[in-house]
Amino acid sequence: MTFPVHRLLVTLPGFALPAFALLSGTAWAQTAAPATATLPPVLVTAPLPSQADELVEGSTILDGDRLDRLRGATLGEMLDHTPGVTATAFGAGASRPIIRGQGGPRVRVLQNGVDTFDAAQLSPDHAVVAPMGSAQRVEVLRGPATLLYGSSAIGGVVNVIDGRIPDAMPKDGASGSLRLQNSLGRSDHDGFAAVDSAIGNNLALHAEGGLLNREDYRSASGTVDNTAMRSRNGAVGMAYFGDGGEAGLAVSRFHSYYGVPGADPVHIGLRQTRLDGRFGIYDPLPNVSEIRAKFGYADYKHDEIEPSGEVGTRFNLDSWEGRLEALHKFGAVAGVIGWQGNQRDFTALGEEAYLPQNVTDSHALFVLERYEIGPWQFALGGRLEYQKVEVPSQNTERDFTSGSVSASATYRFAGDYAAGLALTRTERAPSAEELFSNGAHLATQSFEIGNAALGKETALHAEWSLRKTKGDVTGGLNIFNTRYSNYIFGSFTGAQQAGLDELLYSQTDADFRGIEIEAAWHFMDWAGFRLSLDGAMDYVRAQDRSNSRPLPLIPPIGLRAGFNAESDRLGLRVETVSRLEQDRTGANETATSGYTLVNASLSYRPFSDHPGLALQLKGRNLTDVAGRNHTSLLKDSAPIRGREMLAGMAITF
Repeated sequence: MTFPVHRLLVTLPGFALPAFALLSGTAWAQTAAPATATLPPVLVTAPLPSQADELVEGSTILDGDRLDRLRGATLGEMLDHTPGVTATAFGAGASRPIIRGQGGPRVRVLQNGVDTFDAAQLSPDHAVVAPMGSAQRVEVLRGPATLLYGSSAIGGVVNVIDGRIPDAMPKDGASGSLRLQNSLGRSDHDGFAAVDSAIGNNLALHAEGGLLNREDYRSASGTVDNTAMRSRNGAVGMAYFGDGGEAGLAVSRFHSYYGVPGADPVHIGLRQTRLDGRFGIYDPLPNVSEIRAKFGYADYKHDEIEPSGEVGTRFNLDSWEGRLEALHKFGAVAGVIGWQGNQRDFTALGEEAYLPQNVTDSHALFVLERYEIGPWQFALGGRLEYQKVEVPSQNTERDFTSGSVSASATYRFAGDYAAGLALTRTERAPSAEELFSNGAHLATQSFEIGNAALGKETALHAEWSLRKTKGDVTGGLNIFNTRYSNYIFGSFTGAQQAGLDELLYSQTDADFRGIEIEAAWHFMDWAGFRLSLDGAMDYVRAQDRSNSRPLPLIPPIGLRAGFNAESDRLGLRVETVSRLEQDRTGANETATSGYTLVNASLSYRPFSDHPGLALQLKGRNLTDVAGRNHTSLLKDSAPIRGREMLAGMAITF
């Protein structure tokens, strides 16, 4: 595999210096101010809570100012252009993450470690039910995360973490937050408010609410019709913290109404009522530090509303998920053993009911053990999963038993560096839509035909990483190769049914390989400001091994370069974000030209004795360039957003 390095360095000169410094040592950092001693953040989504240098696979954490800067209307919009991640971008109201070229049933989207209980993996026009206004932190694991989260995490995991169940007693008896944002020159606006209150010494109560309104967005060439959206969300929760454990519950409600652009524009109105629970027992047994449990249940409905105002199709989904984990330690060996179960009862009624009513049940046992000796850390894990898909109307069912194993080794050296290698073998059972679809799917302009004879797909994954997490120069390099046998995909046959192109699910062998680089360089402290540069690059190449042809909807090379100036009260960032041309196209797919965006953000804390108040100004696509998202099925009718100016404020106490 060859990488177009000359294109990378020409397009992203700001990245070359910090990347060179990362790979060649600390020479660049010798003239900079001494680095501040800070601990890397811990990823709670990882199989065991881990810092970035303890993981071989790539990861991203969005929180604090970075989360506020990238916060968007949808999860896909917010994560687009983070390393290794693109989005389906199906209009303004529906956008789901794509990780390393894989999406749908291969990427697991979670809310507080439990499923989002929506229909987003069925079709790109279905929204992810995870309100971005309430997100306190978003974690992304790139690469197989099947051990803890199931075979549908074969491509990666995104976990949206909020505070609907308090995770600690509020300081001084109460805490809260308020965020407001408006688009300058437009009627777009959104807001979110939350408050936590202590009742006595052990009980914490939580309440939150949010709203979002967007009018039809504007691209560089004009307004994109039928892209307006609005959403409302709210939640109440409580948690009890005792000496021997904790317990918490939350109830939430989400409503959204948004347009889907296209030749036959429709609107989608969705609503979800959800119940979540979390429990933990501290030190219940010798060598067991905690037994913890999570569960969630949701009643999800959405209507696809025709231009006439009539409901064309109604989707209903009743689903639950539970997990039980025991964290333990025996000498130098620490690990987790657990159980996970879930059920999805799906029904579609109407003209676009291309998938019959079906029930999917899944249960799994998993174990992961980590051993440290000197600079070495070793991890070994396995998962055994049973899945059954039933279609009552056809008196049909398929069941599968899948296994996954993973082994990794990490070596720390030269004080600040860590190198690692991970090998994973995973199996994924086909989803209900891959097995039993049969009908018109207008959102993708296709007539989808499932294949009830599909078997399991198997992936052999190898990944090598190099990290530097401390000092003035930090960053990471990941190189990965995933080799699929019996890869499940939908391809157009060339025939038509009901005036739509016929899409048939089948299996082949496929390869995904790529590279991701991130680097940051704190090069100077000046006049109270910390000055730094950062950059990133991601590249993935995927092809059908049976004929060496490219697979469709694979993102092009992504590049990012940024300059930051930060003080206690003022923060400035200017960045360029690029997608190069994608001319390696699959069947019935057209090439997509590249583009480069210029973004800027400014935050100001006017009161030094009240740092919880921040004023924000953000400019996106400042040069108003035209561009199209290659991974979007609507790239021709819904190009990327044009210039936007956003002003807002955030208060925390």
